[in-house]
This record gives sequence, structure tokens and C-alpha cells, in this order.
Amino acid sequence: MKVMRREVVNENSWKQSFESIYRELEVANRKKNSLDDLLARNRVSKPTYEYLLRNLDEEISKLEAHLKSLTKSMSKRINELQKQIKLFEVFFANFELLHIGFEVDEETYARQREIMIKGMVASKKEMEEIENALKKIGGK
Repeated sequence: MKVMRREVVNENSWKQSFESIYRELEVANRKKNSLDDLLARNRVSKPTYEYLLRNLDEEISKLEAHLKSLTKSMSKRINELQKQIKLFEVFFANFELLHIGFEVDEETYARQREIMIKGMVASKKEMEEIENALKKIGGK
């Protein structure tokens, strides 16, 4: 059970970071587009535009670097989850063999089967959420 709690923390951690960085990057890009529009309509001077643009470009670069780093971590997490799912499948198959061979009583079988299925479903769900997040930014 402790493993499941740790995974939930990891899942929430990447989700919160991803959503925060993604939103900040969207806002910074909108600001940059608005700044371009202000310059095109002569509502801001060229020196002011260049000053603000430098700051925005710096902010965008930092956010993109952070997003790239997070994307790598998320890809690693997908690999971990794939391995975890394979382990669940192997354990589940071995457990089924024990059950078929009458080496495990029905109560233990039902309880352990439910735990393994919940773990596998949770792992698959998290992996799918990470994959969807990566698709959102065009990664993976």
C-alpha cells in the first residue's frame, strides 16, 4: 500500500508542474504576440518593444527549458510504469497458476487479485495521462 501512496504523490507532482509550466508558457507567448501587435499598430516604441521582448524571450526560454526537463522526467516515468505493468502481469499470471493449482485459498486469491488489478489499472491510467500530456505539447 505504501507504494501506491508514493505513486500518487509522484503523479500529482508531475501533473501540477506540467500544468503550471504549460499555462505560464501559454501566457508568455500570448504576451509576446500582443507585444508584436502593439508594435505593428505603433502603440509602443521600438526601444520599449525590444526591452520587453528581451524579457519575454528570456522568460519563454526558461519555461521551455523547464518544460523540456519535465518532459524527460515524464518519459522516464512512462518507462517505469511500463516495467511496473509488465511486473504486475507476470505476478498476476504466476498467482493465477497458484490458484489453478489450488495452492492459494479463495479468500486470499480474491483479495490479492483485486489488489493487483487495482495496481495495474492505476499504472495504466497514470501512463495514459502522461502520454496525453506529452501529446498536448507535441512531445513523445
